[in-house]
Amino acid sequence: MTQRLLLLCLLTTLSTPALALRCGSKIVRNGDHQAKILNICGEPTAVKVHNIYRSGIPASGIRITEHDHGVSDELIVHNRSVIEVVVEEWTYNFGPRKLMRVIRFENGFVTSVKRLGYGYRD
Repeated sequence: MTQRLLLLCLLTTLSTPALALRCGSKIVRNGDHQAKILNICGEPTAVKVHNIYRSGIPASGIRITEHDHGVSDELIVHNRSVIEVVVEEWTYNFGPRKLMRVIRFENGFVTSVKRLGYGYRD
């Protein structure tokens, strides 16, 4: 009986990401779009935006990939591909009794959720 209870607890903890953020009854997960997060969590307390550049060797020549959410262009520079990634970090303050969270977006999609210290009163 104890082993079954332990297994059940383990499976329950594995079903939700360790750094998941719950807004109401919804859970923020990697891959969620900014519009969804805005809808379920509301406006963030602070927003930080910057661009990063990633490089690699392309599979074949210049690729232009179109997505529902925009266009992603790759440049060929000395047989290397460079892509610009827009990074946004949204900070949520849930008050002094809860931890603040930072949701990181790359090109509009959640890539991570980090815990900060306890929030504060507005």
